[in-house]
Amino acid sequence: MEILLIALVGIAGIALLTTYLGQRWKSKNGGDVESKISAEPIEECCGAHEICETDLINRMSEEIIYYEDEELDAYKSFEENDFNDDQIDEFREVLYSLKENEMEGWLRSLELRKIELPSIIKSEVVFMLVKN
Repeated sequence: MEILLIALVGIAGIALLTTYLGQRWKSKNGGDVESKISAEPIEECCGAHEICETDLINRMSEEIIYYEDEELDAYKSFEENDFNDDQIDEFREVLYSLKENEMEGWLRSLELRKIELPSIIKSEVVFMLVKN
């Protein structure tokens, strides 16, 4: 029984030592190839992940990107139900001029600029996102 216990402790010690030395060797050589490959940003979402890496990068960015919509800055203090039809049409014009892959960036830009979407435009955006 004692021999079995000593053997198990010895195997656990060898496994621990091997793991430790392997980790030290990886960090000494700059990491493994897989981690370097996965650290590179992907140009477009492949659709295989629930959240695209590029979307995550865009969400973390605090840089405001304009989508030829500088005129919308005038609506910074508006609530979603404060817009008249002409103002809603300004949002709609920008929305329908966007490319499919620009919509989330535009929404992020509006969020950073503290511009609330009109409620009807929110519904249209949700419909467009679900449709795609």
